[in-house]
Amino acid sequence: MTTPPGRPAPRRTARERRALTAFVAISLLIAVGLSLAAWKHWQRTHPGDFSAEPHHCELVTQETVHRLVPTSYGGREGRGSCSWSAPREESPTRAGIFLQSSVLTEDLAAEDLREERGKTLGWEKTAPEDVTAVGDEAFVRSRTENPERPAAAQVCFRLSNMVVRVTYTRADTDRGAARAGAVDAAREAADHLRASVR
Repeated sequence: MTTPPGRPAPRRTARERRALTAFVAISLLIAVGLSLAAWKHWQRTHPGDFSAEPHHCELVTQETVHRLVPTSYGGREGRGSCSWSAPREESPTRAGIFLQSSVLTEDLAAEDLREERGKTLGWEKTAPEDVTAVGDEAFVRSRTENPERPAAAQVCFRLSNMVVRVTYTRADTDRGAARAGAVDAAREAADHLRASVR
């Protein structure tokens, strides 16, 4: 005697399939929302890797400074900054590097960098170019082109809860060299900062 085959499972109706799809989609959205909220809360409450300003004039090596500003007479420490400049009497359009940092919380540092991207006063109106291997996120922008002004470029980067701006001004109008020099100095500064918290 053979057992009759089992009754096939009933197939879901189109309405049931739509309801199941909607339920899965809503569940995923809720999970993503909760994860994002947890991440934002962690950012707000996590102070970051840096609790004090660094020694700014130690973030860029003398070798790099002298390559970019050959006649620099050394770094001048300021409030939250350091500058390396060619002698004033050398030329009215003298080369120089200016580095400035801000210690914030991680979420404020990320917000500060986003706002900085949107600032165009004195800089090209085109979107800044992202830079890799400099901090957690970074971009570079160039001064508005003007044949009567020396070339300048600025790299802004964030490393944990610190935002750093590195501006390199040349004595000539070589915009490509200005961008490359700013990136070199910023990358070196980021490497020094990262090594200081290991």
